[in-house]
Amino acid sequence: MAKKNKMKPRELREAQKKARQLKAVEINNNAVPEIAAMPAAEVIAPVAEKKKSSVKAAGMKSILVSENKMYITSFGKGNSAVLEYEVDNNDYNKTQLSSKNSSNIELRGVNEVNITFSSKHGFESGVEINTSNPTHRSGESSPVRWDMLGLKSELEKRFFGKTFDDNIHIQLIYNILDIEKILAVYVTNIVYALNNMLGIKGSESYDDFMGYLSARNTYEVFTHPDKSSLSDDKKANVRKSLSKFNVLLKTKRLGYFGLEEPKTKDTRVSQAYKKRVYHMLAIVGQIRQSVFHDKSSKLHEDLYSFIDIIDSEYRETLDYLVDERFDSINKGFIQGNKVNISLLIDMMKDDYEADDIIRLYYDFIVLKSQKNLGFSIKKLREKMLDEYGFRFKDKQYDSVRSKMYKLMDFLLFCNYYRNDVIAGEALVRKLRFSMTDDEKEGIYADEAAKLWGKFRNDFENIADHMNGDVIKELGKADMDFDEKILDSEKKNASDLLYFSKMIYMLTYFLDGKEINDLLTTLISKFDNIKEFLKIMKSSAVNVECELTAGYKLFNDSQRITNELFIVKNIASMRKPAASAKLTMFRDALTILGIDDNITDDRISEILKLKEKGKGIHGLRNFITNNVIESSRFVYLIKYANAQKIRKVAENEKVVMFVLGGIPDTQIERYYKSCVEFPDMNSSLEAKRSELARMIKNIRFDDFKNVKQQAKGRENVAKERAKAVIGLYLTVMYLLVKNLVNVNARYVIAIHCLERDFGLYKEIIPELASKNLKNDYRILSQTLCELCDDRDESPNLFLKKNKRLRKCVEVDINNADSSMTRKYRNCIAHLTVVRELKEYIGDIRTVDSYFSIYHYVMQRCITKREDDKKQEEKIKYEDDLLKNHGYTKDFVKALNSPFGYNIPRFKNLSIEQLFDRNEYLTEK
Repeated sequence: MAKKNKMKPRELREAQKKARQLKAVEINNNAVPEIAAMPAAEVIAPVAEKKKSSVKAAGMKSILVSENKMYITSFGKGNSAVLEYEVDNNDYNKTQLSSKNSSNIELRGVNEVNITFSSKHGFESGVEINTSNPTHRSGESSPVRWDMLGLKSELEKRFFGKTFDDNIHIQLIYNILDIEKILAVYVTNIVYALNNMLGIKGSESYDDFMGYLSARNTYEVFTHPDKSSLSDDKKANVRKSLSKFNVLLKTKRLGYFGLEEPKTKDTRVSQAYKKRVYHMLAIVGQIRQSVFHDKSSKLHEDLYSFIDIIDSEYRETLDYLVDERFDSINKGFIQGNKVNISLLIDMMKDDYEADDIIRLYYDFIVLKSQKNLGFSIKKLREKMLDEYGFRFKDKQYDSVRSKMYKLMDFLLFCNYYRNDVIAGEALVRKLRFSMTDDEKEGIYADEAAKLWGKFRNDFENIADHMNGDVIKELGKADMDFDEKILDSEKKNASDLLYFSKMIYMLTYFLDGKEINDLLTTLISKFDNIKEFLKIMKSSAVNVECELTAGYKLFNDSQRITNELFIVKNIASMRKPAASAKLTMFRDALTILGIDDNITDDRISEILKLKEKGKGIHGLRNFITNNVIESSRFVYLIKYANAQKIRKVAENEKVVMFVLGGIPDTQIERYYKSCVEFPDMNSSLEAKRSELARMIKNIRFDDFKNVKQQAKGRENVAKERAKAVIGLYLTVMYLLVKNLVNVNARYVIAIHCLERDFGLYKEIIPELASKNLKNDYRILSQTLCELCDDRDESPNLFLKKNKRLRKCVEVDINNADSSMTRKYRNCIAHLTVVRELKEYIGDIRTVDSYFSIYHYVMQRCITKREDDKKQEEKIKYEDDLLKNHGYTKDFVKALNSPFGYNIPRFKNLSIEQLFDRNEYLTEK
């Protein structure tokens, strides 16, 4: 055994300094500005900014530590990990584990502080790159870096039943915890939206009827609680929820989620629909209970097991929902796509059998396997046409462009999926090694140049068939292929685990972007867990990885990853149900400024909903196309209130703030489209001011004379009206969406507080008899006291930073139990969004979403209860009313329950840290 190369103190300090400098450079290079709470479409990407660290770009995936061994992995195919080296932590001897063909990196050296390696294939191939040794921190060596919260052992016992001297198990655990955090956010938002859909005037329903729904109750118990064995208190709660449930059904607002009660006189069909809706809402409520409260000791409430334990009627509903979706996709697939299939069979007959083309096209359209290639087929096609295919952008193809591009993309998909898999893998490797967006664009451009020579004639052939007569004839032709060809490809509910079906059910209540974000995150986390389990089970590492009862689901992480890919591809934002049209028209007219007290009959009269005839429904169609079918309108109704949104829009200061976050180029386009006589030479500030004035003054009367079938000047007026409505809905959407996203950060903090409290109770006797609901400060307070009294706190954040601990103690003392309890409830129920109209007009300066959120939140916290004398006047109230802005010390006091995790506490309490990249809209 080689002798360990022990550094002298001076050498060690110099090495530490160099490591810190390298890390600082890496952090600075990787600081990519982005507007975290704003839709990607509204953000201009910075030019040539680094997007990843040099370590990742060079191919190193992770450094895993187990007792006295260190395992270095690289990126393999997709997200897979290749075990590259085993390093002895005592003498730093290395053993290569990968074969010559699979190896991606070369380890050059290891010492107490740094690991030096080089890439074999990609980023600066052969150049030495340094990264820090994970077994070293601040001059102390240990197999695993400090566990700052002091919860590593408890987490390992909860998930694996015992503790480990490695950093592998805890990394797997953190991926599971990330799943729970993302679900906590989305389920909280869904519950709020469903409560909000009750639409009670003036209050938007302060009653959280979802909070009393439980998947432990069957539909029979829910509808007839008095016949059940429930306690009297629970029966009363169920009766209350049943009443609200029936009100929700009558509002027709579930139609916004695409849920529609069948039009039938058969009461059995109607009851079956209501039963399914109840199951969906009860499952949502159960998930919320599982992720928002520490339920680890109650298996029937465990997130990953309750769906397999509760009454089978719930699983039958999940089966119904998934099969209904697959049936709608699978039914008549060949006949429904026969034009495209006929063209492809004719074009590809020399290389493929017709049956094979049909199966591949199903894979492309339904399963969307092209999204799993690791690169964008769409971007490759766009690069090809931008550089070489000018003719395909001609206006003559406008009516068939979607069909034409779909066929082109399919040919490219087949190329990489079947014909040239190696080329696809090489492209993925190049993109992984790229450091900037510019480099990626160049790689796509180079690949497009290679493809153009190969596919030019095929693209020309597709274009030649893109005319109405050819398409019409192909549509009339008979297809001689039996749908049974696809029997081996088609999916149904039995192909998915119930956890995956449950996630699909959640997508009913989300819009397209939310669906994509949720599923992308879940797929990434399950994929990571699958890789960790694979490494742990490998002969080289071979560590115990038996999960405890509540987490057995993760043994199927590979399967769930594949299933969630399918869910992501079949899930989509549902179109509003037709039966809810009158409710939607009311909301649409209200958001445009009509009197909220207008009767249904008057709405029908204005829009001629009951009249029949040609050319009389112009206004109805205009409102449908430009308001009701707008995803932004639907989002606003889900999370806000049409009348209150109109009132908020009259606040020019707030509107100007939101407009300030929209890129200048888009402001120019909006100004040109919305203003009747635009002065394009005016300043951007003047243009934003004019747009804000237009939004402030929007009235329904501005649109009631718009003609849907318009020509000449009338068409110009119609297009301008469409642009104004689009801008208005966009601005209000950005305002509400950003505040929902700000709230999400605090939802995660509450979720983590509930979870961590349950873990700390296992190791701190002082907490054993405490109830977090009584005082949300109790965890931070107890951990601080243990540091002060006996220096026995397991929490190193507080133990090793006396100055910050004293600050946290001050903030704890500046709050009280009722204040923090109300704060927690306001976060859980998105009160800031609900109460926005009441207080936003009082803000003196609107310069960030953080400041809007906390001013409204603080006004809600200090609000006097109706006709009740407040026992203690909250000391920050005077500052709020005097300064017309949020109070920084009040934010810290309210966040004091999170003080046990100092980095999180600081990031949530200090505006400049809340989003380091974009916390103000000023340029």
